[in-house]
Amino acid sequence: MNINLDELETTIDEIDDTNVQLTSAELIEMMEEVWLNEKFAPEILPNKQEIVDCVLGQLAFMEENLATLPCSDFKKGIHQLEVDRIRYLVTSYLRHRLEKIETYVFHTLKQEEQRTERDEESYLTEAEQEFAVKYRQGLEQHFENVMNFHPGLPFEDWKNQLIVPNTKSFVFLKAKSRVEGVVVDGGRDDDSKLVDLNLGSQLIISYNSVADLVKKGEVRLI
Repeated sequence: MNINLDELETTIDEIDDTNVQLTSAELIEMMEEVWLNEKFAPEILPNKQEIVDCVLGQLAFMEENLATLPCSDFKKGIHQLEVDRIRYLVTSYLRHRLEKIETYVFHTLKQEEQRTERDEESYLTEAEQEFAVKYRQGLEQHFENVMNFHPGLPFEDWKNQLIVPNTKSFVFLKAKSRVEGVVVDGGRDDDSKLVDLNLGSQLIISYNSVADLVKKGEVRLI
């Protein structure tokens, strides 16, 4: 039995509620893109749970087919490698998101609260939101216990010194379409300039200059 990724199809519901038919190969390419974006972006990005769910569905389908192949079939090992590679993409993507939540938990939850107030789309999934809240509660309880041994220390000071992502760090990107008028942050208010990105162009640039483009899918991090 031969498992051909190009013959498999899946459906993703996009934000505009239109259905897009994708081959499995196209879906995995999308998963690779969101994984790299999340890996290299200094801040947590809007979740791509719909893509993750579709990829997990394809994994389950592929594993079912693998189970029907005899162990003597050499193609089984090749297909198993592909399944393992796809599973790594998903787990690594989720791991990067959890690491960012743990590192910037107070900042992340504050940003989420502000998005809720502005009636904007949440960046975290429900499960991530629940994890972040419990993790913050655990940190607060830990520091409270520590402060009990050092009553002279101000308890609230550490909360006022939030750890935030360094959005001025540099990233390497590739343009997925032509983008005009990208404001390049030169580090000073009077030291900015405009550049145009052509399709396929690659450059190193400060993340805060292209953060919105990454989230809109106009460029990808590499």
